[in-house]
Amino acid sequence: MIRLCTTSLWDKNATHSSYPYLTECFRNTILQWVPISIFWLILPLWLFVLNRRQIKSQSLIVSRLFINKMILTCLFIFLQLIHIINYFVPSTEVKDFVYLFTRILYLITTICILWLINYDRLKNIFSSGLLFIYWLLVLLATIPDLIDYSIKIYQQIQSVSWWIKFIAACLQFCVVLCLFIANCFAEKYNAPEATLHERPLVPEFYASFPSRILYSWVTPLILKGYRKPLTEKDCWELPMSERTATVVDQVRNYMKCWKLNTQYEKISMKKIQILDSNPLEDEHRNLLNNIPTVDVKQSSSKNRKTSMFWYALFCAYKEEIFIGAVIKLVHDILQFSGPMILKLLLKDFTDLNKPKWLGVFYASLLSIVVFCQIILLRAYFHCQFLVGLRFRSAITGLIYRKSLKLSNASKQETTTGEIVNLMAIDASRFAEVTQHIHVLWSGPFQLLIALILLYREMKFSIIPGVTLLFIMIPTNLYLHRIQKKLTFKQMKIKDQRIKMMNEILNGIRVLKLYAWEVAFIRSITRIRDEELGYIRKKAILTAISNILWTFTPILVGILTFATYVLSSDTNILTADKAFVSLALFNLLRSPLVVFPNVMTNVVEARVSNKRIENFLNNEEIDEDAVDKISMDSNKYAVKIENSSFRWSNLVDDPIILKNINMQIEQGSLIAFIGMVGSGKSSILAALLGEINKVHGHVSISGTIAYVPQTAWIMNTTLKENILFGRDFDRHLYNRVIEACALKQDLDMLPANDETEIGEKGINLSGGQRQRVSLARALYSNADIFLLDDPLSAVDAHVGAHIFKNVIGPKGLLYGKTRLLVTHGISHLSKCDDIIVVSQGEIIDHGSYNDLMIRSSILQDFVNSVPTSHDEGYQRQTSDLESSKSIPTTPLELIANPFESIEHDTQQNELQPILNEIAEEKRKTIEKEFVQTGSVKLNIFFIYIRSCKLFMVGLVMIFFGLTICASLSTNIWLSKWTDTVKSKTLTNNTSSRSNQIYYMNIYSILGLIQGFLSFTMQLIQKFASYIAGRKLHWMILIGILHAPSSFFDTTPIGRIINRFSKDIDAVDSTLPNGFSQSLTVFITVIATLIILIYGSWFALIELLPLACLFIYIQRVYVSSSRQLRRLDSITRSSIYANFSETIQGLTSIRAYQAQQRFI
Repeated sequence: MIRLCTTSLWDKNATHSSYPYLTECFRNTILQWVPISIFWLILPLWLFVLNRRQIKSQSLIVSRLFINKMILTCLFIFLQLIHIINYFVPSTEVKDFVYLFTRILYLITTICILWLINYDRLKNIFSSGLLFIYWLLVLLATIPDLIDYSIKIYQQIQSVSWWIKFIAACLQFCVVLCLFIANCFAEKYNAPEATLHERPLVPEFYASFPSRILYSWVTPLILKGYRKPLTEKDCWELPMSERTATVVDQVRNYMKCWKLNTQYEKISMKKIQILDSNPLEDEHRNLLNNIPTVDVKQSSSKNRKTSMFWYALFCAYKEEIFIGAVIKLVHDILQFSGPMILKLLLKDFTDLNKPKWLGVFYASLLSIVVFCQIILLRAYFHCQFLVGLRFRSAITGLIYRKSLKLSNASKQETTTGEIVNLMAIDASRFAEVTQHIHVLWSGPFQLLIALILLYREMKFSIIPGVTLLFIMIPTNLYLHRIQKKLTFKQMKIKDQRIKMMNEILNGIRVLKLYAWEVAFIRSITRIRDEELGYIRKKAILTAISNILWTFTPILVGILTFATYVLSSDTNILTADKAFVSLALFNLLRSPLVVFPNVMTNVVEARVSNKRIENFLNNEEIDEDAVDKISMDSNKYAVKIENSSFRWSNLVDDPIILKNINMQIEQGSLIAFIGMVGSGKSSILAALLGEINKVHGHVSISGTIAYVPQTAWIMNTTLKENILFGRDFDRHLYNRVIEACALKQDLDMLPANDETEIGEKGINLSGGQRQRVSLARALYSNADIFLLDDPLSAVDAHVGAHIFKNVIGPKGLLYGKTRLLVTHGISHLSKCDDIIVVSQGEIIDHGSYNDLMIRSSILQDFVNSVPTSHDEGYQRQTSDLESSKSIPTTPLELIANPFESIEHDTQQNELQPILNEIAEEKRKTIEKEFVQTGSVKLNIFFIYIRSCKLFMVGLVMIFFGLTICASLSTNIWLSKWTDTVKSKTLTNNTSSRSNQIYYMNIYSILGLIQGFLSFTMQLIQKFASYIAGRKLHWMILIGILHAPSSFFDTTPIGRIINRFSKDIDAVDSTLPNGFSQSLTVFITVIATLIILIYGSWFALIELLPLACLFIYIQRVYVSSSRQLRRLDSITRSSIYANFSETIQGLTSIRAYQAQQRFI
């Protein structure tokens, strides 16, 4: 460096004087090289990120901001050229070579920046973080030069060279300042015209870099939420990278790759001889091309393999997780710089010979470090929250897609309640664990650094504390292992509770009809009590684990101070040693306090991982069981050859269809008859691929429409139920309505076919639901129609109308292939062929006349049912659905015209009243009410009363005592160090006993603090347990005693959300949040009191800061609270849609509508 500079690199006398300055060599090297080095270090990573972005057809426009950046960058290049030319101008002044070298580096770097600005524009980068950081560092590096030259001019140094340097420094400072300001703004975002009518895109996508790191882009939404309650329309549109479809596809791709690697390893084990053509790679490539669209496909539920979906989750977002890890690492390093700066600051206070500015510098440096920590910690949590959100979206999407492919055997093994829990609770567990997942490595790293720094302060006195620390770790791991088992058992019980609740809600009318509410309340409560038993055990274990981690830093501090003081008479506990060590103990406390919560989250996530993997590995429907053949290649629409079927692929399951052989020509009408349970509907299920094929061949030519025996109705308008996602064709639609005898029904509905008909079509009669289901099949215009007893729920004259206009030889379906399962005999003579089914076998087939002659089964069947004049046998719920039945809702009053055609007079008399009622209830399902404003005090009082006032009082008492104990510990330590400072301790007995006295009191106070904290947490856990039991009881009583009209207007998914996610929040989230809040309150209050105790002048700063933070909190909480409410409400619609999908799964798969529902 001596050869590069004429001056020294560092001059301690110059920097530690009353008027410090930096040497010219240091300014031209270290200060200038730091920004350049950081730029070239980050540039490869930045280019890697840019190259992964697709250059859009329309890149950012050449804006004024872009032009200004280019001009200012060119000016900076011009200034560097002037510096280089000036170096070669002859002069009497000795010039440093490093000056020229630095200017050349700046020239090369700035030319690269000139290219990078344009490349960022092409890649649609609105604001470059790299350039913002670079110009900020260059600006800071320019300031010392400007100050030094200003001092020289002020000292009246009239040298021309100094004036030139001063002017050049001013010009460079102005240019760099303008470049920095320019990089504080982002390019203007022009929304595409196609999205102008939609919600705006989230501003983070196009915000400037300072706005992103300070999160000022979210300020407008927070202020809007403070002025008025937020609604869904106020929220931003998610970018494509955050949407569920994108997230799920990313994870599924990694799952496919993992499956591919597994198959590749199996091929490798076969020792295939590798030829020149490399058949192994060809096989690998063929496997890649032939990956099925299913997530996990197994041939046997007993032979399951791990889906490794968690591996796919982490691999899909490994880059985001890695970025979070880097941010956390930098934050942790800065965190430990605080105690070191504090030590320098304390030494500066005790050393009166040091310049005053040094203390100001250390205090400012400490503030800057804390500010950087806050920025990094916010960036870390933002990154991890996004990963957690993607995890939750991916898991929910995978579970939903898997549920669309479950086989019948899997649906019997997995209940709807269990699947709802997987989506509501288990998916959230993965989202929660990502927030602190890096503590698993960051915690030990912080412990290691803290122990190293403690060793520098206390030497070998830390050995007893470290020993205690290593004893605590396996103890807590053992407790978490027990907690994992309890969590798994608790989730099993929770599944049972949600399953039973779902069954109760689905049969709520029957339950109320027989007054079974009390019996089912007892059943649910019994399951809930068993669940709460596991929650109580977990609460005790959690309290013990928390107190062990809370006690650990206290005991480590006591043992360390005691060992240090007692190990040698020369060891004096000075203020800088005591408080720096105390600061390190507090840093040691942070990972130890967070670690048990993280381990709890990890334990719960591992349990959820096992549950989700078990579900994803369930048996799927065999999509290849039925061959799809082109209609032109075969005259048979349906062909079954030597096939047998069972409900699952388990060998133990009985065969339900044996040796089925059937060939059905296109355009024919085939009737299936037989006694109840003979297997008629099972044949249709076999054609749909819903049951497992043991052997044989099944083929179908053309598309399928399916009308199930029990109609499936979606919670939407009647029109949407019929269209079922297809384009609207008015001519076809009107023909379908007329043929299905729905015209008069539509005329009587309040909004015609735009009327919402409620969940499961609850406000339609059975006959109307069946006709809507039939209309859906007709509108699909399929080639093959599978009709599973579609006339069983309609009146005789309506059934005759439908057969004539829809199914029969002159109906809309003439020329289509129709497979009709029926228990009626009036229409058999009009069928092309009749197939007789008995005990899972086809025993005969032929025309009606032929079978009447030779088939005794058909003769018995005809004789066993009423004649066509008394076809009321087809309506198994005639008493409830007849026109004389008592209507229960306004829509039932106006939605049964066909069941009461002969009562037109009564209908006409009621019509004015019905229209008035219908206008008031055009929408059957009420939109879920979103609470606005602050949480009412009554809500807090309800929770407090649920916890029992006595328990809450105890928590508050121990809360106050814990604060007093914490204050006493810190004040006593301060008094101890003040005594050491005021007195020169000698090696006499009184001095030694004095130290032992202070140490004993400090130890007692620390132990009391730990005991009080443990007692407070234990009482709080039990209070939360009591509240969870009572609140569940209250909501259960309220739901089961609600009137029937409540269930007409409230989707089941909304109610299930209250009993799953919201009750889980009461059981887990709320107690944990309450516990953490108490811990934070204790720390904050103790810190404030200590500050005021140290100096009353602190009140002058604390009061305005308190007012500012109270205002910020009010603004933030208003928006945060409302967004959480919206989140809860949108979850309800997800669960309602999911429950609806599960109920209509067979119909969805029959119409090949899975992708639309996804």
